[in-house]
Amino acid sequence: MTTIATTPPAGVVQTLGFDRPAQVRAALVTAAFVAVFWELLDFIPAQLGTATGTGKLVHMWLTEQDWSHGPLIPAFSAYLVHINWEHIRRCPVRFGWLGLPILLAGLAIYAAAVATVIPFAFAKPMAMMLALLGVIVLLCGVPAMAYLWLPWAYLFFAIPMPKRLYFELTTPLRAMVAWVATKVLTFVPELYIQHHGTVIQYDYRGRTGEIGVVDACSGMRSLIALCAIGVAVAFMTPRPIWQRLILIASCVPIAIFCNFVRVITTCVLHIFVDSKYAEGSYHTALGLVTLALGFVMFSALGWILANLTVPADDSDAPDRTAARA
Repeated sequence: MTTIATTPPAGVVQTLGFDRPAQVRAALVTAAFVAVFWELLDFIPAQLGTATGTGKLVHMWLTEQDWSHGPLIPAFSAYLVHINWEHIRRCPVRFGWLGLPILLAGLAIYAAAVATVIPFAFAKPMAMMLALLGVIVLLCGVPAMAYLWLPWAYLFFAIPMPKRLYFELTTPLRAMVAWVATKVLTFVPELYIQHHGTVIQYDYRGRTGEIGVVDACSGMRSLIALCAIGVAVAFMTPRPIWQRLILIASCVPIAIFCNFVRVITTCVLHIFVDSKYAEGSYHTALGLVTLALGFVMFSALGWILANLTVPADDSDAPDRTAARA
């Protein structure tokens, strides 16, 4: 996506185009961007079939389950551009020069992070996102950002948060999940259950045991993934802004509820069926079912919001012509 090659006559508004020269320039800009941020975006593994040698960002997508949704985020971001392309290409290319200082600021921050002047690893992906914003404004102009801000902002779902912040959030979530699961399961006859922090202890008909709510069960993984799904549902189809705000606001409650269902189900399988169904591949499959449940809830909420109001039927309107007669 870039501006057309020819200079428009005076008085003619320049708009975006994507002819062959523009496609070549877009490919060159993309290649240059990936080359500059190769440390993060290296997608060529040193050993076939492994993640060895990949960029830091891509490596986390491939090796850490919490961020395994990462490769899907740029694809959906591109889809958001696609569905709004007709609007984007009609936007006048104005104030593109504002992208240059944004791009230079992103490159400067990235260089400082590489040189360890900024001692935070999180600064590198943030600098990359700032540089990307500069490239978008530089090529497309400010008016196009009315449609391009969301595809750009959506990419943040693919960037892992700092480890310290991640674990500071997971600890209270783990304790809350353990508390809720304990309260729900106390209604089961002959089951004595309590929790100490993030550890659930139970006694059922003389059989005792412990279930630890680990970081993977804190809900952070599903929270981030389901928030990404919720935003996608909110913007995939045209809908009023108030409906989109409701869908986005429901992301966190739905994600937390789905994680409650997951942990309670895990406890039920562990206590009453067999502990093997609460771990390993079974536990992973249950996580996928949780994501599916969240998607269904988001879709159902979107359907309800879309059908709350019924468009007025012109046939029911009074015949003003007859009234005037």
